[in-house]
Amino acid sequence: MNPKPPPSKPDHSLPPPPTRLESRSGLTTMFASRGPVSTVHFLVHGEMAELRRVAQARGWMERGFTALTVPWLELHWTSDGWKTLHVVSSNDVPCPVVNGTFHLAGCAPGTEVEFAVHVGIACHAPGDTAFARDVAELWLNNGGKNFVQTTR
Repeated sequence: MNPKPPPSKPDHSLPPPPTRLESRSGLTTMFASRGPVSTVHFLVHGEMAELRRVAQARGWMERGFTALTVPWLELHWTSDGWKTLHVVSSNDVPCPVVNGTFHLAGCAPGTEVEFAVHVGIACHAPGDTAFARDVAELWLNNGGKNFVQTTR
């Protein structure tokens, strides 16, 4: 009598990962499925005058909450005079924002884009890094004229 062969197991292996694109900075990003990728550079940091003005106006400085951080930011951009709005968020996965470089999926290098940056601000005392004591947000938009860059 021949024993029964064991039942075959279903194949649960994953397909290979999508093609990766190598950026000029050496960072690997996974935007291959979205078409071309280009970048604009706009570094937002806690020492910017615009962020310091918000902190001052909210009374953070006089309460000792002088350390400002940027927990999130969004780049709102267009290449067609705002007929089409695109948003790149630091909360997207994979994160398309690294050291002020915003990776714009679906935008070919050499494209002129107009943009504004929506910024989240958090404050705390310099020695207190446990959590934010207060939060706010603001728009960086070149005094209402928006910023313009040619993508790389």
